[in-house]
Amino acid sequence: MTTIIIDEKTKGAKKMVEYLKTQRYAKIIDERTPNASLLKSMEEARTGKTKEMGNIDDYFNGLRKRANV
Repeated sequence: MTTIIIDEKTKGAKKMVEYLKTQRYAKIIDERTPNASLLKSMEEARTGKTKEMGNIDDYFNGLRKRANV
């Protein structure tokens, strides 16, 4: 087995990945890893450490209050 890492930021790289997806001998494994902040948020959601807001205005008012704005 051979591992190839392709940075998909260019059109050419995106085309290469799309081409490889059509080939029966190639297997594409997307390894986008979430950052630490997102992982923490996901864990908090799983364990019920979230707050319920009545509406978006309540959410933003709470943020403004915490930021002293």
